[in-house]
Amino acid sequence: MTLVRLHVAGGMRLVGLALAWALTEARALPPIVLIFESAKYMNNLIELRNVTDSLDFVLCNAPDYCKSLAQDGKQRVMAVVGEPKDMTLLGHLPRLRLVQSTSYTHPRLADVPVQATVSSYQPNWRDVYGVEPIAEFVIAAVFDWTYRLSAKAAEFASCAWGSDAPMRCPSRQQLTAHPVLMNQTLGVLGYGKIGEAVARRSAALGMKTVATKVHGPFSPPPPPLTWLSDDNDRLLRESDFVVTTLPGSVKGIINHTSLSLMKPDAVLIPTSAPTIDFMALYQALSKPAIGGAVLDVWPHGCWHFPDTECGPPYGASTEPWTRGQFERLDNVVPLPGMAMRDDRFWAGSTEWVAANLHALAHGLPLQGVVRNGTVSPDLAITV
Repeated sequence: MTLVRLHVAGGMRLVGLALAWALTEARALPPIVLIFESAKYMNNLIELRNVTDSLDFVLCNAPDYCKSLAQDGKQRVMAVVGEPKDMTLLGHLPRLRLVQSTSYTHPRLADVPVQATVSSYQPNWRDVYGVEPIAEFVIAAVFDWTYRLSAKAAEFASCAWGSDAPMRCPSRQQLTAHPVLMNQTLGVLGYGKIGEAVARRSAALGMKTVATKVHGPFSPPPPPLTWLSDDNDRLLRESDFVVTTLPGSVKGIINHTSLSLMKPDAVLIPTSAPTIDFMALYQALSKPAIGGAVLDVWPHGCWHFPDTECGPPYGASTEPWTRGQFERLDNVVPLPGMAMRDDRFWAGSTEWVAANLHALAHGLPLQGVVRNGTVSPDLAITV
């Protein structure tokens, strides 16, 4: 049995990395890494040669998601990258050593066998990269809501190229009328790093931009704000778009009371789920008491932060919030957590995951450890 030292957060332990193959040809085969991500993601990992020299990669895609992986293959699985659609698969991988998330969320720890370490991609988004993409996403959401280009295009295309065109076309006013951002007010509830980045962009577009935070000084307001105060009620009453950029430690600040203060056509754009009472929001949207919401954060399910629960089964019972509610409202834009996950985010994710797979294979420290695994020497894999 080959012994190497595997370093993980919380200490260094001796780990046996020999498979109990017992005179089978499987002894010569490298460990397997199951990839529950896109083919592009796996190909980017493969390009990092320091990883692929000692590991076999298997893409687990629809519809099977590696559930029919042969038993000898399951015995060779050392790591899982991404989140399986059916977490019960992990219980059939006896030599699993690492469940590596490709994002800053991770599987619910209770769903991961105790022998496996759980790690997530943890970029320094506050100080290095993340604030600016979130702010850009907010402005993209404001633009999309205001102009609705896809809906306008569909309405126009459905009537403009038919044999009877333009007989079925609505009036030019109906086809072309839209509000503009320069006539509207954007309110930032929780003026910190993200709020400041949002305000810079909204003010540059000509929007009146206001904000609140807990502590002053408030006067004079820092450019580019029209005003800054601790009066959330005033912000809610004045804003056409309410952007909540408070941390997740602030619970339920958007509730029945605050929603009742918003304009009847105002739009909510939250950047953190715990700040929202989702039942109150659903009731306000379904009446409707407010104009709408762009929802990129969710209180549970596969899109919850930081831990996710995605089945089994994967589908109806694990859709964000409660199936049959938000998805049926025409004043909601439901999104899967796009705000910070841009191309640069995923490039960094690939490098992070590749480094961890290399570390696992060579007994080096892992980064981003959420929970250490309990390793049994007789159930380990030789790299």
